[in-house]
Amino acid sequence: MAELAWMTLDKHRELGLTASTAQDDLGAAHQLLLDAGFSTCHPGFAYALGNNHPVDVRATLQQLYNDVATHYVAIDDASLDDPARATSAPLGRSQPAQHIPVASPGRPDSRRDLATFAEELSARLPGTWAVTVHKHATGVGQFPLSERVWGRGHVSWALSEFTPHRDAVLSSESGVELLVIDRPLRKHEFLVAALEPRRSGFATTNEAPNGIAVSAHPVRAASQVTARLFPRYDEAVHQARIEQVAASVAAGARVLAERDAVSDSLCDAEHWPLDERYGLRQQVRDAEMWAQFAPFLEHGPALVEHAEETLPLLDPAERMAGRWSYRLRTLRAALDGGARVQAEFEVVAEALLPDHPHAKADFADAVAMRNAEGWHYSLTWMDNAGVLVDIARAEKAPPPPPTRPLRAQQVRSARAEAARSWSPHAARQITAAIETAAGPPAIRFFNSSQLPRSR
Repeated sequence: MAELAWMTLDKHRELGLTASTAQDDLGAAHQLLLDAGFSTCHPGFAYALGNNHPVDVRATLQQLYNDVATHYVAIDDASLDDPARATSAPLGRSQPAQHIPVASPGRPDSRRDLATFAEELSARLPGTWAVTVHKHATGVGQFPLSERVWGRGHVSWALSEFTPHRDAVLSSESGVELLVIDRPLRKHEFLVAALEPRRSGFATTNEAPNGIAVSAHPVRAASQVTARLFPRYDEAVHQARIEQVAASVAAGARVLAERDAVSDSLCDAEHWPLDERYGLRQQVRDAEMWAQFAPFLEHGPALVEHAEETLPLLDPAERMAGRWSYRLRTLRAALDGGARVQAEFEVVAEALLPDHPHAKADFADAVAMRNAEGWHYSLTWMDNAGVLVDIARAEKAPPPPPTRPLRAQQVRSARAEAARSWSPHAARQITAAIETAAGPPAIRFFNSSQLPRSR
């Protein structure tokens, strides 16, 4: 029979209740203390409540006495001198573990129900959301969704230090997924984080949309998620897609370079194929190019739409030099053609019978046909997708300093010349110029107001 996990309680003058655990191999006592509001951030104490108010201490003790009844945990509170011990007898060293205390009807709820909060939060977020609630074992272990949490902020720290025993996942119709868990050491707050998109296929180096702490009030929480988390999530997804575009363009260029290098050895001087290896290599080329192009059939239209909305805000000279408008129209046409080819392939694939002896061969032929028909659209996308990277780079560039219109500059210059002509400095310059060009001093003699002296 397994030994009991012991929870030893003590009382501190400033920190209130303190606790330590022993023989807690499954982490049951650890989780019960965290649920009751204890923290592990006080040096010198394994667990501390951080509150010495009699009412709060009594409520915490009552919760512990009630919760240990359903766990293989015993409480050692011999050092406590509190009347709250009489309200519910704890499990002592001489008492059996099957003691079930009577719950106090007036005991306050330590945490709000996570499922109810998630439902109310999803109802106030934009769009349509589905809520899935999970409950996990009390023992300490790896959190199932920790690998998909997108960010390295407070939520990642909480998951590394604590193992939540419940969570809720909110899934929208657009594919966005949010994780909601209890905030450790805070009874009236939750943590909301974004999960990395499924089948994303990208490894972003940009800053991820770190999760946030929200109030237990669903209206305030929905406002915080909409104003703080969603903009960062959209920006992170967009930047990750732009990185994927740059990587796919580079990969497509390598495929074409390898193809050209091999084709020279499989063709004669007039570029006619020598044997059947040329056709096989062409099928490999089509498949590799389609693999680089296919992911953008789903999120490529959103990238093109974002670039089209940003285009009027960028430098007109740069737009004209890069032919950005024309290249965006070309990308949209390539996406439309690729989507049509993919739809035709799906119709053929669904019509195949899995049990037919030639099903695999027919499916391989359909894939080869899809790749061959999509070669033109794949190549068009690879040749012009770099414009998305250029527009994203120009969007992040600082705006140029504002310039005055030519008309305003001319008007200002005319006014400035008129002002200078009437200024004292200009008058002195005009007088000096007249005196220099007037001639010898004898001529200026008659300009004097005094009569000339006679000798």
